[in-house]
Amino acid sequence: MIDIEKLIDLLDKKNLSESELNQLKDFSSDPEAKEIIAVYNAVKNSLQRNEHIDEELLGEYVLYKNNSKEYSKVLPLLIVKIEDHLRKCELCQQNFKELNSQFSDVDNFVSNSISTQAEKSYTPITQMIFRKKFTAMNFAFSTIAAVFLLYIGLFIYSNVTTPEYIKAPFSKDRDFYNTRGRTTELFQRGLDALDNKKYDEAIKFLSEDLKENPGQESIFYTHFILGLTFINKAEKDFLGLFKSFNKDDVLIGIEHFEKSIELNQNERFQNLKLDAHFYIGKAYLLIDDKNSAKQHLQIVIDNKGSYFKDAEKLINSF
Repeated sequence: MIDIEKLIDLLDKKNLSESELNQLKDFSSDPEAKEIIAVYNAVKNSLQRNEHIDEELLGEYVLYKNNSKEYSKVLPLLIVKIEDHLRKCELCQQNFKELNSQFSDVDNFVSNSISTQAEKSYTPITQMIFRKKFTAMNFAFSTIAAVFLLYIGLFIYSNVTTPEYIKAPFSKDRDFYNTRGRTTELFQRGLDALDNKKYDEAIKFLSEDLKENPGQESIFYTHFILGLTFINKAEKDFLGLFKSFNKDDVLIGIEHFEKSIELNQNERFQNLKLDAHFYIGKAYLLIDDKNSAKQHLQIVIDNKGSYFKDAEKLINSF
């Protein structure tokens, strides 16, 4: 770790001895020290010429004054020079006030727009100071505000234009985790993976269960869970907005639900056939096939399945 105070002492001295010059040369071999030397010398020379404070440095000083931890290691050693200059330069004072006001506006906007519980976050201007390509502070603040305004606008648009049956979770609750007599290790591992939203892993275990136990009476329930898994896997969105579903995965999920209906010969679980019809109906809605959806939802309604009220609401929604 470099001794920053020692480095600054050397940079502040007007006449360096040969030993001190060698020390400064040794410092220069360190990438971090090399960047600090470049920044410190640029700021010091600028202030000595009575020029104005660089806007990026002034922006970093704003962060420092607002108790952010995101400021340069060299900044505290420049505080005296910066504040001396601010007392003398009205233009820099005005720039500081404007940047400080913009910082407060953006920080309040972010906190209030996203959550009343959100922690304040500060733009890492420090990283900008030590990069070759600088971005103006005003542009940084404006960009942050514009991004959040755009996101909120898209959120509102997405919320208004997306049907409720798309926004709602596909499976209503965890009641489908009842094993219905299915107790193989592969099936249980598939359920665990599904519970943890590891859909590819769940598909792997459940597909292996189908291959190893094709003739078991309760194998229909592995198909049922695979249907749920494929449709959960199909879900995608853009930054949490505009939810959509991969059509291929949805159709594979529907095939498994249909296979579940076909193989379910157990009188104890006949209600599960109607549950499968309900999920098939919901799945068709996800890919905008309303006619097919209505056919399956109507079966649930006509036979008073456990989801018949939900099926009625869905049919009335399109």
